[in-house]
Amino acid sequence: MLAIDVQDLRKEFSVQRNREGLGGALKDLFKREYNQIRAVKDISFQIPQGEICGYIGENGAGKSTTIKMLTGILVPTAGRIQVNGFVPYKEREKFVRGIGVVFGQRSQLWWDIGVIESFQLLRKVYRVSEADYRKRLDELVERLQLAELLNRPVRKLSLGQRMRCELVASLLHNPSILFLDEPTIGLDIVVKTEIRDFLKQMNKEHGTTILLTTHDLQDIEALCSRVIMLDDGRIIYDGGLDELKARWSKGREIHFQFGNQPELAKLRERTNDLDGIVWSIDNELTAKMWLPHAVNVSDALSRVVGGGSDIRDIKIVETNTDEIVREIYQSGSASKEATEKLAQASDEGASGSGKADGTAAEGEKEPVNHA
Repeated sequence: MLAIDVQDLRKEFSVQRNREGLGGALKDLFKREYNQIRAVKDISFQIPQGEICGYIGENGAGKSTTIKMLTGILVPTAGRIQVNGFVPYKEREKFVRGIGVVFGQRSQLWWDIGVIESFQLLRKVYRVSEADYRKRLDELVERLQLAELLNRPVRKLSLGQRMRCELVASLLHNPSILFLDEPTIGLDIVVKTEIRDFLKQMNKEHGTTILLTTHDLQDIEALCSRVIMLDDGRIIYDGGLDELKARWSKGREIHFQFGNQPELAKLRERTNDLDGIVWSIDNELTAKMWLPHAVNVSDALSRVVGGGSDIRDIKIVETNTDEIVREIYQSGSASKEATEKLAQASDEGASGSGKADGTAAEGEKEPVNHA
């Protein structure tokens, strides 16, 4: 069964156009002119129950606008939405009992009262029985370690503490779908990890469907098996994260540290029967081997390790997700054709930068950029 079903969803806004100069300002005073801005452009997707799906895009791509339509805050200009079988903006009172929402930059807690009082008010808003509320609250407080925070005013909480309380507030009525809009923004790595672990546990134990928008791609890698990528209001990719990496990752780098100075010519000789491998020397004791995904890592390593070199350390570095996503946005599409076009451009760039004597160019750009 589908938790979310979206067909040809569109949202347009009328934005006032300001004319220049004093004369223009006077004209605007009596007769305003507007531009139609299309923030979401006829997108379609379905999310089955129990899935954690990442919804990503650059600023202005239409992520938050989509979330606001899915939660009933905004009314679509065109298209069809069903969430838990409801049309969000039409059946709002029934609909909201089955969803939880966390907006990272907005709070659903009351600023000047204790956290527990906010929870009690939300219990009444969602019409949760006292017994169910107490059972659910005890479970969530224990998992997120909030016992010491319950009587503090919200304004006295740190950002990390407040976000953990926001999660509890969104889950008190046991919703089947959780919408998270930038839930880890501004948080340190320890709190981010705690929240990620909590969300995975909730999904596993309760089958909670989660739609997550974030700029932190580590959230996506930690939580999501599927990602929907938005650019300029359109979906440019909808599929598995592993498939995205396999299609767009240019390859891997293997870093070697030697006990004595390696000879570039000898290293190249050991792997010259493997297509696409590129060697470079970092300094007198380190070298890098870049290899495309078509080349087996073990096969390449066996040729180097078995060559008698004094190898002290080996590290394998994959193309990171941030870099992959950046390249997809630059191309404007995650289609197979766009992948092939980018790969062709990379190959042409690589062949053009090579030297006649086979040595690496000084300051040459590395095939993999690591953080």
